Parts: sequence; C-alpha cells; structure tokens
Amino acid sequence: MKLFSLFKSQHYRPTWVYKVDGRLWRILFSHGRLVAGEHRKNEEKEVTFFCIDSRSGEEIWSMSKKGEGWWTTTEGVHGNNLYLHAFAKPDLPHPKHITSIDMETGRVLWDHPELTFLYVRGDAVVAEKREFEQTLCHRLDPMSGEIRDTIYDRETIETERLEARANDPHVELKFPEIYNPEYADHRLFTQCISAIRRKERLVDPLEVLPFGNHLIMCYHKLNSSQSNGNTPLTHELIIYDRNDLKELYRDVLLDNASAPAPDGFFIRENMLYYIRNRNELVAVSLQESP
Repeated sequence: MKLFSLFKSQHYRPTWVYKVDGRLWRILFSHGRLVAGEHRKNEEKEVTFFCIDSRSGEEIWSMSKKGEGWWTTTEGVHGNNLYLHAFAKPDLPHPKHITSIDMETGRVLWDHPELTFLYVRGDAVVAEKREFEQTLCHRLDPMSGEIRDTIYDRETIETERLEARANDPHVELKFPEIYNPEYADHRLFTQCISAIRRKERLVDPLEVLPFGNHLIMCYHKLNSSQSNGNTPLTHELIIYDRNDLKELYRDVLLDNASAPAPDGFFIRENMLYYIRNRNELVAVSLQESP
C-alpha cells in the first residue's frame, strides 16, 4: 500500500490518497479519527484488512488472510473496535465466528468461532449462538469477549438492535441524491448539467449533493461516439462553487465502467471521500470556503 499526494491546477486537490494492491471492498469509520476497511485480490483469494488515520491517510496497520481466511469480512465498528465475521461454510452464507480487533494497534482482542455478531449497545457486544433446539443471545464484554449474561426476551433484542443502528457512526455520512430538476435544491445543478450535456452524452441517473458553498456532482458519460449498450462509461466527479458555478475540482473515478455505479462519493464532517480506479481511497478537504 502507498500513500501519496496529487498536485493539480485546481482550487482543491486531494488531501491524501490511500492506494491498495487489490480492490477496495468496504470502508468503515469509527466515531473518532480511525478508518478501517478491506481490500481483496480475487485471483489470489486474499483479503487484507487495514486501518488508516482519517486526518492524514497514513496506514496504522494491515493484516492479510488467505485460504479459508478469504471468507472473512468486516462486520462493523464500535468505539475503537473493529469486528470481523466469517461464515458457517463457504457455500452457506450465514455469518458465524466473531473476531474483535483493536483499531489503534491491529491486535486481536478476542475470537469466538461459535458466535454470530448481532450489534453493539452501550458497553456490550450482543451475539447469538445457534444450537440444535434453540438460539441463545449473549452480552459480551467488548474488551475480553467474556459472556456477561444471556438475553431471553426477543423484544428486548429487537429494540436494542434499532437503538444500535441509530448510534452507528455511518449515520453521520452524507451521500448524494439522485438529481431531479423539480427539486428546489437541485435548480443550480440544472445549469451545470446543461452545460455538460452540450459536450457529453450523460447516462442517468446523475448524483448531486449541495454542501455549504459547494455543489458536488457525480455522473457517467459515454466515453466514445458509439451508442450501443456495450459502450464503456466514464465516471466523473465535479465540485462547483455554488455562488458563481466556477469549477473547483474534477476527477475521474473510473474510465471503463460497464454500468452506472451508485453512491459515487460521500462526505463525513468536512471531508469528501471517493474511490478511484477501484483501488484508491481519495479524501478532499472542503474545510476552506472557495
């Protein structure tokens, strides 16, 4: 993995770029400065889990798994703990086996092969164990993984699960909306899109997001003069100043897309993130007003 900076003659430039050897699969944020994720090499059947600093993009740690470890994936983040899960069998897509990792160090805190992760609420991890005649739900200590008690009331579990989702750090992320010229918030985008359509053949849907003094747009365009359904697409992102519609930043996310991809970017606090070429996580600070 490499960290590098890009220098462009634009108002904005990437704050940092985190590049991996495989294909970025998932990105998970903590409530603080840490970002965890996974990337995969399909041919080698290798998955790598990593953690970076959201302020600098510097890698804090990474670990790779091959063989049966290929069937492990990220489950979620709570506090500074990253949770992974495997599956009962490679051909049986039921999650089973929890591994808890300290995001600060990459150290494995505990491992429960027979439990399935459900949620984290307060200071407890809730997991279930399926037995032959019953399913038991346990509260675990988040640092040691020791079972504290067992929950027998299913209504309590469902209520706590909803509360846990509301406290997930990913509810803080802002994702783009589908462009609709009838929406008042999208009227300024119409001017920008009309200018682009005079030069390019755009493919719906278009994604837009007003953010402070910025208008952020993601779209796919045909990257050749052909009109058949097999024509590859170019996926682009543009940031405009909403006051004068001046272009502040532009980048190509993917130059050979076979089909439109949703959620081309997202914003956390004042940082815009997107994946470029399937293997680069790019962060652009929008802290300063244009």
